[in-house]
Amino acid sequence: MEKKIYKVLNTIRGDIGIEKIKDILISCCVIGYSQSKIPDNDNYIKRILRASDTKEEFKNVLGLIEKENEQLKDVFSCLNLESNIQNDVLYKLLSNINEIEIEQNQWKDVFEIVINQINESNLRFTSESSTPVYLNKLGIDLLEPKEGNFYDGTCGEGGTLQEANSYAVSKGMDLKLYGQEINSRAGAICKIRLFLNDVINSDIKLGNTLTNPMFTEENQLMKFDRILMNPPLGYCWKEDSSRIENDKYNRFVFGKPPVSNGDWLFISHIIKSLNEDGKAVVTTTSGALFRGAKEEEIRKNILNIDCVEAVISLAGVLTSTAIPINLLVINMKKDESMKNKILFINAEDMYEKNKNQKILTEQHINKIVDIYRNKKEIEEISAILDIKNLENANLLPNKNVLKTEFTNAEIGKIKFNKNKLEELRKCKTLNDIGKFYRGINVIGSKVEECETGEYKIINLSDVKNGEIDVDSLTRYNLKDNARVESYSVKEGDILISNRGVTTKIGIVPKCDKKILISQNFIGFRLKGKDNSNYIKRYLESPLGEYLISNKQSGTATAALNIKDLEDIPVMLVKEDEQREIIEAYENEKKEIELKIEELNKKLMDIKLNLYKDMEVLDTFEVL
Repeated sequence: MEKKIYKVLNTIRGDIGIEKIKDILISCCVIGYSQSKIPDNDNYIKRILRASDTKEEFKNVLGLIEKENEQLKDVFSCLNLESNIQNDVLYKLLSNINEIEIEQNQWKDVFEIVINQINESNLRFTSESSTPVYLNKLGIDLLEPKEGNFYDGTCGEGGTLQEANSYAVSKGMDLKLYGQEINSRAGAICKIRLFLNDVINSDIKLGNTLTNPMFTEENQLMKFDRILMNPPLGYCWKEDSSRIENDKYNRFVFGKPPVSNGDWLFISHIIKSLNEDGKAVVTTTSGALFRGAKEEEIRKNILNIDCVEAVISLAGVLTSTAIPINLLVINMKKDESMKNKILFINAEDMYEKNKNQKILTEQHINKIVDIYRNKKEIEEISAILDIKNLENANLLPNKNVLKTEFTNAEIGKIKFNKNKLEELRKCKTLNDIGKFYRGINVIGSKVEECETGEYKIINLSDVKNGEIDVDSLTRYNLKDNARVESYSVKEGDILISNRGVTTKIGIVPKCDKKILISQNFIGFRLKGKDNSNYIKRYLESPLGEYLISNKQSGTATAALNIKDLEDIPVMLVKEDEQREIIEAYENEKKEIELKIEELNKKLMDIKLNLYKDMEVLDTFEVL
């Protein structure tokens, strides 16, 4: 069937872009599905093909179908059926469809094939409303919605609702479906999807879930048994701020996140929409799980009611973005064994590449679900932690699942001793032995590059092989230097780059007082007599690199902040031993480098002799 449909799509691909007739193809599925209600010798498609005006009759037939099915009321008016498709192209499309022998119960499969084909051709559609099938299947398998009611407040084109319905049907149960969608077109496609799958027990409404939740009872939010939502990631709620600030349903009592990212608004809405024994799965960004300030406060407030049961991190498995995502499992009635505990599953390595897309296979889904259902702790993959032991209410699995395998650029793949890593908790931290400071924003309006500038600023490109050439630094003028001291470096300060896959670490050499660091660095100044070079070498060691990488977090780019670095443990020997160790290392290193230099010179000499013997040396001159 998939090959046949693909062939049909190919016949009109040159006449009009496939993405432009998505809604016409979907409507064809409705027409084909509804044909069984009239005699075979006068089916809808044949009626349209006989008409003198194919497009006009196409609309007439859809009008008849809408009148016969209350479920489809006002659906076709939301679709883009006024596209510039010509009569002859529509005629060719319907003729090709008519030639395929499609049974009534197969039209739902044709619909899914059409949706998938077009979404693969044009990811514009998936970014708005389409959740990958495998992600829906994982969420539904985690929730097991067998009976009662099921809700998706950002239901899009209805893939989540349909997956929930299929699960309940497979168990011989009946599930009442509720969905809300802000986009009228996506909501219409959702209704069509449920119609083609013979889902009658559903209620789909249009509106903004955050500002106008449509499912209420006696001026209270309706409560649901199961909820699965894939809200828009990083939703900006600035335009909705007045209605959210004055929410009459008191949904956002845990706090309100920054207007640039509304993930916790959706999560709060979900928590308030669950029954006392309800369960939900919601997609969220990594940033929402570790950022400080308002979002940290929200996380702490939600953890206080002990409803977070599991957090599952996934690679970039959404079709609309490559960033990692996380599934937050909310359970309002956790088992006694999980009280005040959370299961963290780091599944970022569980995916298969399909073209340029990372997908979850059935094997991956089954493994994640098995870990969740049986609360398994597997080395490198999953861990159960007490809520009280979470640092800053950080819910990132890669922060809370200890990984012992690591790849170092010089040594290669290594495995750390887990017991030794645990012992690091007894060590002093960087915060114990020094203090951190931030860099100045060199791209701000108050900083201007100038050859005769008063200040020099250390940028990322100025640190090479751990060395800083202060004489070649770029000069700048500062329009407002009131806080210049907070960015100023001193001899012996350690600079740590705060962005990028590779962390640069350098030590400030002897210099004047007017050198600053840029915003791409975090400065670290020792409080006591510890040796700067010793600390630098420690941070550059496989252990230091591993500890820093575990602190790095972010969406598109790995990032570090001062709060992360403060907690890094340091294995220290006595101060005089630090100096002796570094001096011994530097002396041996220097000797080896001299020997390497001599060997390289000797190698060059024998090469020149070779060229002389080959009688080619006199053809060039070494400058």
